[in-house]
Amino acid sequence: MKADKLFFIYVAKNHEWQQMQKEDWDYVHSMSRFYHWWIRRYLDFDISVEADILPVIPGKIFDRMSINYLTRDHQQRGKSTYHFYLAYFKPFWTDCNTEGYSANNFGMVYWKRLQGAPKDRQEKYFADTNCAKVSHVLSHEIIRMKGKKKKDYFEAVHELWDKHVLADEPYLYFNELFHKVDRNSSYRFVTLNPELLPSV
Repeated sequence: MKADKLFFIYVAKNHEWQQMQKEDWDYVHSMSRFYHWWIRRYLDFDISVEADILPVIPGKIFDRMSINYLTRDHQQRGKSTYHFYLAYFKPFWTDCNTEGYSANNFGMVYWKRLQGAPKDRQEKYFADTNCAKVSHVLSHEIIRMKGKKKKDYFEAVHELWDKHVLADEPYLYFNELFHKVDRNSSYRFVTLNPELLPSV
């Protein structure tokens, strides 16, 4: 099924969400706008993009924060929207080597933070660590929505990711105006390089 919208959801514990909104929301919101542009430019796919923050109250043993919890939230919100969760926990199980998870119209990554870091250092960490992983999980699902086979939307993305992580294939770096820049200059967003995917 092809989604009619991509909805980034920043997941925060209920007692922390206002602090997380203050510290992280500017980056998360700008990243959602960046990915709206990036998906059109690099994956040749047009989808509307929104973002919001989800405060959650951690539950008892059978209702703890997990992929199952997020899957229920996804189903309640509507399966025709591609919900992408930026979560404060790792998935218990995944076949994706990004500390993320992907399924039809559903994605999540473990959103890492540097405790107590100044804003500029925190945002560079978000770009290098989180934004790159988001591009990986997004690529799985957007390429699937384009009607490609599993070897294109799953295996090829993992092969490219391994080249970035293990073989020093450069990522793509973008500044706040979404201009591609050099790794050694000031950048705000980092992605895998979709131009190296055979199906795009």
